[in-house]
Amino acid sequence: MIDFKIIKSGELSRLIYLFDKKIDFINKQFNIELKTYGNIIRVALSTIQLDVIKTLIERVKINKELERALDNAGGYTIEYIGENNPKVILIEILNYLSFNPHKQIDLISFLQNLKQRINLLCDLSDTEYIKNRIRNNKVELISFAIAKRISHNKPLVLYSFNGIKDFEFIQSLNTDITLIVYEEEFQFYQKQINNRIKLIESEIKSEGRFKICGIHYEEVPEIPIYLSRTIEDIVNRLDNLGTKAYEGYKYESDLLLDEIPEKIIYKIISDNKCYYLDSNDAIYNILGDLKKVPNVRIGDKIRIYPKEELAENLYQVAVETEPEIFGKIEEHSIYWQDVIKILSDEISIERLYIKLKANGLRVLPKTVECYLKGQRKFPMFNNDLRAIFSLYYKTIGEDEMKINDVLIAILKSKMTYNSTMIALGRGIKQELGLFLREKRIGEILAKRGFNSESLQKFIDKEMPIITVLNSEIYFDTIEQLELYNSI
Repeated sequence: MIDFKIIKSGELSRLIYLFDKKIDFINKQFNIELKTYGNIIRVALSTIQLDVIKTLIERVKINKELERALDNAGGYTIEYIGENNPKVILIEILNYLSFNPHKQIDLISFLQNLKQRINLLCDLSDTEYIKNRIRNNKVELISFAIAKRISHNKPLVLYSFNGIKDFEFIQSLNTDITLIVYEEEFQFYQKQINNRIKLIESEIKSEGRFKICGIHYEEVPEIPIYLSRTIEDIVNRLDNLGTKAYEGYKYESDLLLDEIPEKIIYKIISDNKCYYLDSNDAIYNILGDLKKVPNVRIGDKIRIYPKEELAENLYQVAVETEPEIFGKIEEHSIYWQDVIKILSDEISIERLYIKLKANGLRVLPKTVECYLKGQRKFPMFNNDLRAIFSLYYKTIGEDEMKINDVLIAILKSKMTYNSTMIALGRGIKQELGLFLREKRIGEILAKRGFNSESLQKFIDKEMPIITVLNSEIYFDTIEQLELYNSI
């Protein structure tokens, strides 16, 4: 049995409807598609943490996707579109959710009052948050990866729904399921019901069936639904992701946030040194519990997750886990790097930058130098990849129509790479926390040859305890951070 606890909010529905209208206006008037705005709404509707909403508000304020697109469409400005500005409504939606955290309230209340044992399919970044707010030993928190492996002899509770893969997972289970979702998310479930009915009807309306039974089938009326076009676009994209990318998203919304180029960069000054961390980075408190950078306060004693030092370890785990998939990823990574090196051999770095910029490159010269040195598996922006191949095809006299075919394959590899690194990164962060709290070695760290002694030495060297003297927003884009780090 599937039981829906539907969160209804007339004001939220009104704001999302207005947002869709303004997105449509921008699309029809200027042929602009705003992708990052949908990512932000999807994460906002999925999260139960107010700190996440507050961070999203800050990220919207510094997000320049709309401004860049208007400028590229003909030198238009935000002032030109007046009351049709979707960014204004997006901030209103986030402000509404920050003052009216319906999902958080309903979920915690539901869990606190349970009288039977259940499994909660939980975003790993929500684990400690939920544990600190409920006192009910009948609730067991599990990740999506675990949920797919275990036999469900207890009811399952979920608090988000995303399209066909979620639908198929839910339908495959032989247990009671409760979904605590916004009305807008519930509509996606209704859409999957409609799609399933159509699929069945196409089979039972066939001539072969009529010849066998001689009875005409009367169609079942379709369930009326309203879908937010913006959110539907994001759900469709998630449906089109490979299994690895989908599972990465299912318990780590950073996959969607990682697609947004503008990130809030925090300058953390400690008694040791100065650190520059983006809003998605994680640190550990003195007890070994994970927390996000925006939650760091003066006087906190923390350890900083050493992502650069563990990046290659993560990649090797991924290669060993999915050798066929990562063989193709490596092939695509080498291919685009070879192309930009070919271009750099023919012209100076200064001229190369100018030509790439004319083809849509978005980064600064220092980042192009990083590309040439092989310091990134894939370009920072999808537009950078298009600019590189556009220039390359012009240089060799090939038909530019081939670019889309090349880009689709490479961008799929880029998405799989990013999502896998995020998923593994989340896993290794959890295992480091486990070791800090309980001195136990997890599966991923064990695969990389760590034992208790070697891991403790690594922690002492790469992530010592520091005292926070000051924390402030410093750089406003990831591009500027990379420029700083390359100096």
